[in-house]
Amino acid sequence: MLRLSVYLFLVFLSNSLYGVQRFHSTVEESQWTVKSTPIYCELLHPISHYGDARFVYASGGELAFQLRVLMAAPRNGATSLYSVAPFWRYPYQKELAQLTISKGVVPIYVGGSLALRMLYELQKGRDPTFHYRDWADYTDDVFVSVSSVNFHKEADKFRKCISQALPYGADKVKDALVHFAVNRHVLVKKQRKRLKEIVLFAKMDPAMQIQLKGHTDSKGRRRYNKQLSVRRSQAVEKYLISQGVPAEQISDRGFGESRPVASNRSVSGRSRNRRVEVIISMGE
Repeated sequence: MLRLSVYLFLVFLSNSLYGVQRFHSTVEESQWTVKSTPIYCELLHPISHYGDARFVYASGGELAFQLRVLMAAPRNGATSLYSVAPFWRYPYQKELAQLTISKGVVPIYVGGSLALRMLYELQKGRDPTFHYRDWADYTDDVFVSVSSVNFHKEADKFRKCISQALPYGADKVKDALVHFAVNRHVLVKKQRKRLKEIVLFAKMDPAMQIQLKGHTDSKGRRRYNKQLSVRRSQAVEKYLISQGVPAEQISDRGFGESRPVASNRSVSGRSRNRRVEVIISMGE
């Protein structure tokens, strides 16, 4: 009798020391929603009492998966990723990867082919599931599942968004340069073509801010060069506005010859200095 009592006590103690926390959306709760623009695609799935899972794609980049939490992870750690069949289907479980947990509100990030594999598993009706020890004292097993319920319809919209996204990313349009001929400030066809790429991004991102900084070489008087640099930056500004970029997203300033990027002693150096810098700050 004593042995049985000791055994039951040890079982109780073991169960109390090592618990299980499960986070998932029920069949009734499971939702997927798509955010779609020519420069950004997002497939979002809320996870009850935990946070959300999202697949994201920025134009010119690669597919990625992010697991976001309501309460930030206090430290780095490790997790296992499995593909698991929901309870109403034939039992199935396969380990997909061992991953790192990062401190913060996005503790798990998956990129490239593994993110695509997660999409495939969801398409098959399986639930990608993360397993790790709790962040308090490592005594609980934590399981976080991404539900495949209601996935297919929104996933089709997400794939369509990716297929229609711009072929280049924000990095291509950041910090562009528009060069000018001697004593010129009117835009030519080649310059307008370069600026059209910026126009597309600005229209899609109302939070984008564009700074225009006009410059000249050192030929001519300083006062004239100052005025010429202003005319150059204003020419770029007028073109952007004419293409539909809101004026409040643009600021311009002329610096004359005061900020050369090359020596004005050579023809090539002066050519580099006759420019408008297009500096872009992307919205969050």
